[in-house]
Amino acid sequence: MDRTQALKAIKNGAIAATVSGVFTLGIVIFALSSSAQGDLATWNDPANFIDVVLVFLCAFGIYRKSRTAAVVLLIYFIVSKIMIALSMGQVRGLLVSLIFLYFFARAVQGTFTFHKLERAENPAYKPPPRWYWFVGIPFGVIMFSLVGMGLLTMTGTLPSTEVLPGSRLPSHQVETLLSERIIDEGEQVEYFYSAGLFSILEDGNLLTDQRVISYFKNEQGELEIYELYLPEISDVILIEEGSYLNDSIYQLHGQTEDAWFNIVLSTEMGGDLEFIQRLKRLIYEQQQGAGMD
Repeated sequence: MDRTQALKAIKNGAIAATVSGVFTLGIVIFALSSSAQGDLATWNDPANFIDVVLVFLCAFGIYRKSRTAAVVLLIYFIVSKIMIALSMGQVRGLLVSLIFLYFFARAVQGTFTFHKLERAENPAYKPPPRWYWFVGIPFGVIMFSLVGMGLLTMTGTLPSTEVLPGSRLPSHQVETLLSERIIDEGEQVEYFYSAGLFSILEDGNLLTDQRVISYFKNEQGELEIYELYLPEISDVILIEEGSYLNDSIYQLHGQTEDAWFNIVLSTEMGGDLEFIQRLKRLIYEQQQGAGMD
């Protein structure tokens, strides 16, 4: 790659990054304004604006021939696509992703080639100031730590930050629920959420085809389990509406005065609402079935 090719690759990379940022911004605004669910639920989160800002900053950095910006964008793009695929359970837009990946990879090559030629041919060439390293290295460590945590939650190594439908609950977590006798053999998990940091055994709230279960470890490290079977549930009350920073809290009441407990649900991607809607639907179906009997 010569200088002309390097400059062209840098320009194309900056344009591709800008297009990616505009496209992502449009999807996020649409998802938030329409409270999108389903496939678009991933984008129904204001935290996605952080991603948009990062992409635009990288686009500007590539335009300014920054090697760091080009590398960060390439790595971020690859990791984000992996995380989205894990979250949705499938890969979509593979061809478009490969096109962007090509331009971002060429931008990396272009920025390194440009600086290599400048260092060899331009006597007035100055390397990046030292403060770039003092700012860039901590930023990089923080960013990749967050990305790593995200991947660990999406692969089930750590508890997910969202309410998961039973179809997406990792098999080893289902085995943990069975081995700890939180659920029974043959019981189908409809939705599950754990606010635990390192293990789902720290805390959990789940809906099955038979009951609602809430459990946690007490100060002695013992597992406390509360449950109400669907026919026993008389009321579902919202105690505290969640936000992007706090979980929602619902209170479930049984047929007797002392039969009640709280469940905690993440609002991420509207998971708390899906959990409660499915719960109410199952209660209704149980009541209809009992009425027919």
